[in-house]
Amino acid sequence: MNPNILQTPIDYLKGVGPNRADVLRKELGIHTYQDLVNFFPNRYLDKTRFYKIAELQRNSAEVQVVGKITHIKTVEQKRGKRLVADFVDETGRMELVWFRGHKWVRENLKLNTPYVVFGKTNWFNGMFSMPHPEMDTLADFKKQLRAAMQPIYPSTELLQKKGLPIAW
Repeated sequence: MNPNILQTPIDYLKGVGPNRADVLRKELGIHTYQDLVNFFPNRYLDKTRFYKIAELQRNSAEVQVVGKITHIKTVEQKRGKRLVADFVDETGRMELVWFRGHKWVRENLKLNTPYVVFGKTNWFNGMFSMPHPEMDTLADFKKQLRAAMQPIYPSTELLQKKGLPIAW
């Protein structure tokens, strides 16, 4: 490979063009192919481990848990509502919570079906909760090909608006 190719302006990368290149330069400091090659994730999501509810710690960590939803309810609040689902495994119970998208979530949740949930935990009212978890049925989760360590790249609102969601 020609080493000078790495000095090629990012504008010439297929799918980028001058407008997106301008955003990449301003938002992330990416000017050349080499800059892009050296653009590393700022963290990784670790989805290599499944936790039991009894193992969870009060540190707001991102965890992955397998369990079932046994009950769903809508809770009135001072401002709006929240949807709360009881999520259990053989070691305990936690709550899954949604503050928006109630109707869609409620229509798509299946009681007593094994799910894999991923998200940050909170300690609230004497138990763990996970707001807006990523969810898949266990059957769908097993069918998907996914990386256990998922990179998270820095992003900005302008990148999102320009069609450059840096979330690979």
